This record gives sequence, C-alpha cells and structure tokens, in this order.
Amino acid sequence: MKIKYFVIIGCCFLILNLAGCAVLDKPVQFIGQAFFPPYSGPKATIIVADFEIKAAKATSDVGAGLQDMLIARLEKTNRFQIIAPKENTNKKAKLIIATEVIDFEPRASGGSEGVGGGGSAASGTLGSLLGVTGNKSTIALNIRIVDTASSKVLVSGRVAGQAIDTGSANRLRRGSALSEGLSAYNNTSMGEAINKCIAEAAEYIVQNVPAGYYKGG
Repeated sequence: MKIKYFVIIGCCFLILNLAGCAVLDKPVQFIGQAFFPPYSGPKATIIVADFEIKAAKATSDVGAGLQDMLIARLEKTNRFQIIAPKENTNKKAKLIIATEVIDFEPRASGGSEGVGGGGSAASGTLGSLLGVTGNKSTIALNIRIVDTASSKVLVSGRVAGQAIDTGSANRLRRGSALSEGLSAYNNTSMGEAINKCIAEAAEYIVQNVPAGYYKGG
C-alpha cells in the first residue's frame, strides 16, 4: 500500500515539473515590474515627442538619449507602430506620448559621479557617521498620452527611478548600456536609475493606452 502512495506522489511531481518546463519555454516579456505575454495583434500608431526638459541638470542631449531609449523599449513590446513627427503627414498617428524630464539628479546626496558632483572627504565622513550607505541618483518623468485628433490628454502620470552608489565594488554593471546621449552614465548609479525609469515609463504606456487605439495592425 505504501509503495502505491509513493508511486502516485512521484507521478504528481513529474507532472508538475513538466508543466513548469512548458511554461518556461514560452517567451515572456518583462517591462519594469510587470510581465506581459507575447503580442502579435494590432498595433497602436504613436508619436514619441521630443522630451521637454524641466530639470536643471538635464540637457537636450539627455532628453534625446531618453527619447531614444523609450522608443527602443516600446518597439520591443510589439504593441506600437512608432511614427516620426516628420513622417506623420497624413495624420496616421493616433496618439502622442509627451514627456517632461522633471528630475535629473546624479548622486543628489554628494560625491563626484556625473553632472552636479562635488562631494568632499568631509561629506563622506559625515555620511558614515549618520549611517548613509551611499549616494542616491534620481530621475523622474511626467508622461501624457494625448489623442492627436482632439488634443485631449487621455491619461497622465509620473514615473521615476533611483539607485544608490555604495562604492566602487558595485560599479561593475549598473543596468543595460545607455544610448549615445547618456553614455557618460554607463555603469553608474545614475545609469541604473535611468534604466529603471525608462522601464517604468514603457510599462506605464503599455498599461494605459486604451484598447480602442489598437487597430489595423
């Protein structure tokens, strides 16, 4: 009788294991903190407008680099046909993604990394006394999804990214390589914050574009 129970239990483990392998074999997209199933349906036609700079330490090159990264991330979702503004002569794009850079602070709490650095030995000592483990880099974007026909803002929200630099040991790999305008921040806490923020931005857009705009793909 005991042997029979062991056989049944063994069969159950085998079935669960095979089911798990079947799930893992299917491609799954990961954007930000959310999983999205593979997509091959109709696409929403959009324009990703130039990023508007509202943060003191961001530049036009930073804005262009962030725009390139967001376009690349959205293209990977297979949910959008992205049209350049100059190519939208027949008003094919139904939505505009309008983005503002409202915060861009490489290592805001001090230090020498990136734009705006300038920490000192004294500030590092003070940080140690206060229990600060590193310097925080931050970035935040305001995103509006706008209907091109009516100019109505369908949805708007804020996404952000941040990362802590805890020393040279953590600088080996800080997220994916950045676009050309942001290459100075590769393998830094700011680079990690940028990657997080762009992932969150793409996730926000995927989740908030109304279903009715996915037509004619």
